[in-house]
Amino acid sequence: MLFDIRFFGTNYSEIKKNFKWPNDFDLIFQIDRNEGIALIEENNLITYQELRERSNGVEKFLSEIGVKKGDVVAGMLPQSAELVYSLLGTYKANAIFLSMSTLFGIDAISYRLTHSNAKVIFTDNPRKVRDSKVRVTIVSYEGGDYDFKSILRTNKSEYKGSSLSEPAHLFYTSGTTGLPKGVLLPRSWVLGHLPAWQIAFDLAPRRDDTFITPSEWAWIGGLGDLLLPSLYYGTKVVVYRRTGRLDVSDLLSVMEKNKVTGAFLVPTVIRMMKQMENEVEKRNLNLRAIMSGGEKVDPELIEWTKKTMSADLNQIYGQTEVNLVICNSPLIMKVKPDFTGPECPGHKVAVVDEKGNLLPPHTVGEIAVKLPDPSALIEYYKNENATKEKIVNGWIMTGDMGVMDEEGYIRFVGRKDDIIKSSAYRLSPLEIEEVIAKHPAVAQVAVVGVEDPIRGTIIAAFIVPKEGYEPNEMLERDIKNFVKERLAAYAYPRIIRFVKELPTTVTGKIRRTDLRELLKKELEKSS
Repeated sequence: MLFDIRFFGTNYSEIKKNFKWPNDFDLIFQIDRNEGIALIEENNLITYQELRERSNGVEKFLSEIGVKKGDVVAGMLPQSAELVYSLLGTYKANAIFLSMSTLFGIDAISYRLTHSNAKVIFTDNPRKVRDSKVRVTIVSYEGGDYDFKSILRTNKSEYKGSSLSEPAHLFYTSGTTGLPKGVLLPRSWVLGHLPAWQIAFDLAPRRDDTFITPSEWAWIGGLGDLLLPSLYYGTKVVVYRRTGRLDVSDLLSVMEKNKVTGAFLVPTVIRMMKQMENEVEKRNLNLRAIMSGGEKVDPELIEWTKKTMSADLNQIYGQTEVNLVICNSPLIMKVKPDFTGPECPGHKVAVVDEKGNLLPPHTVGEIAVKLPDPSALIEYYKNENATKEKIVNGWIMTGDMGVMDEEGYIRFVGRKDDIIKSSAYRLSPLEIEEVIAKHPAVAQVAVVGVEDPIRGTIIAAFIVPKEGYEPNEMLERDIKNFVKERLAAYAYPRIIRFVKELPTTVTGKIRRTDLRELLKKELEKSS
């Protein structure tokens, strides 16, 4: 039976009270049962029948070349039907699918394929894989060991189901130090995403729902927050293939053309849309809700989205290791703009100290998720020590700092490594950014802490000014005074740098480490 949180009640309190995880969930069986259009790829319509038959073909192919249960099969493809065939076929073969970005260079490819001991890779760039010098079977449209076109579709599948605890998916996630860690997720990982998907998309699925994200399906955001839940519920997903920098105007055109009702957009993309407000207002958009996460969503952005796009901007929270555990929607709960939201039904989220003890309301601590949880990693792949460090007293420690109020709403304060300690004050870069963003001259801002011999750490702000504002000393002083008056005399940025754009990751998060390093080198050169 299709899992649906609406079965448990009509509001958050009822749903949370009555909620139970199903014991008969199987992503593959459900997607294979769905009918109608699954993917809209430019002018091509790919049906659920095609997904079923083509993924069966991939399953058969993998079996024929000797891939066994528990083997790793990689996919390094852009948003495409082929990526979906490869992933579902790998799941059907009871193998583990390794997601890889098409933006990876040779070293990144070599490390992931070698560390995971991948047997096969589906890719559109066989040359880059060969240049990595890793011995792996390559499947591509041309230049591979096997041609993707030769994998024939079939109605027959040998898949008989699998335990929810069995390993299914592998993502490599980078931290501030060390090599990327492989996050091994169980079959239940998509199930754990369903409550947040339904809530953040204002009680989806609904009739004629169509979804989109410009985020790569190689990341848990694009794949887990949008694609796989959408396919589970039998809705349509627009394939949005981008090369290089995101063209927001093109994205808006595609959303308008396909009558998209729900989108997963990181805050950076929505801020870019806000800078093109006149064009957004001209579009005949059909949006109902936007799911957003990856970084804090400013309250002003929520208000702007509702006013300009007639859509709810609903925040979610999670990370690759345990995703979509906090969610909100004005349809079923009170929304507090300064808070990401309460825990999603089925998940237990708290703010704890370093030993995993619960902290009282309004106390800054680490956001943690109680085990067991269907979204949670099985382990860091081949890294027992890192796995042990991640789990404390039965909690998965996220490395994110936050506070919880009396009603269970959690406010994200910042990464554990990003908290700024200056002159005995503990400062959140997000809180300072929120104030600076209200200044009429500021289009985008990122705040970091840099070492200072007197104060230990001082605050630095990188600001993208709005069009029509000239970066100069007068504007710099005005912004500093603006922060002093609205936040605190000690919380203003002592250093301001005006820039044309902020560095971001491929998933749209601001690269604060890059900004810190840039400023550190600049200060060292001038000293």
